[in-house]
Amino acid sequence: MKILAAVFDVKTGRPGKNAAEMIKIMRENDADIYLFPAYCLTGASAGKLVNYQSFADQTNEALDTLLEYSENENKIFVTAVAGYENIIVRDGELLQKAATTVDGKRIVVAQPGDDGNADVILLPTAMAGYPCIQNDIIEFCSEASSSKNCAIAVANAGFGESSADNVYKGFAGVFNKGIICAFKSQDEPETAVACYDVDAGGGLVYTRPNRGIDRIPYYGKNEPHRYLDELFKLQTQALYTRLHGCGIKKIVLGVSGGADSTLALLCAEKAIKMLKLPMKNIIAVTMPGFGTGTRTRANADALTNTLGVTTITVDIKKAVSGHLSDIGHDETLQDVTYENAQARERTQILFDIANMHNALVLGTGDMSEAALGFCTFGGDTVSHYNPNATIPKTLVLELIKHIAETKDEKTAGILTDIANTPISPELKKGQETEKIIGRYDLHDFFLFFFAKLHKSYDEIKNLALAVFEDTDESEIVTCLDVFYDRYKKNRFKRSTVFEGANLIGFSLPYIAADIDYDLKI
Repeated sequence: MKILAAVFDVKTGRPGKNAAEMIKIMRENDADIYLFPAYCLTGASAGKLVNYQSFADQTNEALDTLLEYSENENKIFVTAVAGYENIIVRDGELLQKAATTVDGKRIVVAQPGDDGNADVILLPTAMAGYPCIQNDIIEFCSEASSSKNCAIAVANAGFGESSADNVYKGFAGVFNKGIICAFKSQDEPETAVACYDVDAGGGLVYTRPNRGIDRIPYYGKNEPHRYLDELFKLQTQALYTRLHGCGIKKIVLGVSGGADSTLALLCAEKAIKMLKLPMKNIIAVTMPGFGTGTRTRANADALTNTLGVTTITVDIKKAVSGHLSDIGHDETLQDVTYENAQARERTQILFDIANMHNALVLGTGDMSEAALGFCTFGGDTVSHYNPNATIPKTLVLELIKHIAETKDEKTAGILTDIANTPISPELKKGQETEKIIGRYDLHDFFLFFFAKLHKSYDEIKNLALAVFEDTDESEIVTCLDVFYDRYKKNRFKRSTVFEGANLIGFSLPYIAADIDYDLKI
């Protein structure tokens, strides 16, 4: 039996176009049964559109087209459709039951566990992506097909889905009795097909070592380079999807020479290339203020020049001084007002330049800053879209070093120096973030176990003591207390934020700002 699993560049909200693409794939590829991702007819991220009768009518019209094709060409395919859920289409009929028989083999459309005595299990899925999700799926499907002594095929949603809340990692695979028969990852906005005759035998056995708990626990079982490569692909896919879906052709972002804005710029570079647009469509704005250092300014200028983007420099000192004078604030008092006025001035500049060029303002803040509230409400918490939103600071730095390895010697040198520059918002002379709030490698370690695994204060402390053996217990405890205190105190900053896709498989737990609690007990 020849099984074909396919994922294509879905047109979310356009059922007719998606039906045409499904027919094209079946027409161009011979197989006994075809598997498509769940909800690919409408787009898995169509959201509330599916509740509108006019959209339901469009979906049913597209489904009728597929039924007619199936009847005329004797095709069998499987997917999930809003309103019907998992379906089998065979000889022009829509079967909502979970199983059918093809060439004497029992075909089941279900999650393993509800499959009975299946010969083939088909999994149409729409799982949100995270780095190396395909490794987890390969491991899962290989083990399940081995334990159930059957074939398993999977097709997951990918390019074309909205990047508002998640990014979808497209892949298609066929497995048989523990063997990987065929697997294809969708790394570009094009169709990925995995096809195999499960009666033919052969394939690969997949194994993955357990790496244990690392100082960067986000890697899990995955090799760091593979994880970082996948993370950057997801990040650029999300931004590409946002630009492509909105029809916006230009990007505006502030570039400071720091790590966060550097990663956002590198992501913009890749996304603009995927859209086949010129680098000049990226407008990089440097906005020197009271605390801007010579090292970061030089790196910002060098990087934007070597990438060939459009550059604009706006010195904000005069405007901020005027603003502070207008509101009656003494400029010599370098307090939170002094600092935040600079961040908010920069945000205003970016949005006004975006209006001038019909461009999208790209955010640069990262997940660690959001968790700790080390950001300016109404300043760097505001953008049209933020590709860094769910990437912790440690991974921001590791990504920059990883991308540097793929660049020419000059660009690599700039990126390496940026990654090695002390982290600072540069709102005052000589500021260093980690001297204010503690080390980011510790905070990001805490963040993983707090936000993803919901571990207790004591559990996180003990894990950190075991992994960071060269760090004094007092430093770990002090830093952990800062993490908990700032996470609670700065909840309001996380309640009104920019859009950005969840790239790492979990998000910061939301707890309303008016709820009193103590998770340190």
